[in-house]
Amino acid sequence: MVCARCGTTADGDTDTVPVTWLSSVEDGRRLHFCESCARLHIRAIESRLDSLWW
Repeated sequence: MVCARCGTTADGDTDTVPVTWLSSVEDGRRLHFCESCARLHIRAIESRLDSLWW
């Protein structure tokens, strides 16, 4: 699993998203964001802004 924002890789199983990561569907694609990126951009995420904006 790789963060769509910063490229951080998750430890462990590559098919399972860590519980601390965020998943989002944008333009029909499922994206995963690490805990650090999710915390940094939480206001934009809660406002439902596309990740390209933040």
